[in-house]
Amino acid sequence: MQKTTTSLSKREKEILELIAKGYSSKMMSEELKITELTVQTHRRNMLRKMKMSNSMELLSWAYSTGILIAS
Repeated sequence: MQKTTTSLSKREKEILELIAKGYSSKMMSEELKITELTVQTHRRNMLRKMKMSNSMELLSWAYSTGILIAS
């Protein structure tokens, strides 16, 4: 699978933005009104789809592709 921005769901992009802001899984679950397990599932699915091993790698890719914009 090619690493494209369309590979991520709307919710996964929301999770990615919160990861970039430094939110913990607990904070994300409270913000998005979902369980921590659901947050962890979205994170795991993003890593699997993008064939990456950790969130830092995912963030680096997201910034380099323009999904996330450094502020």
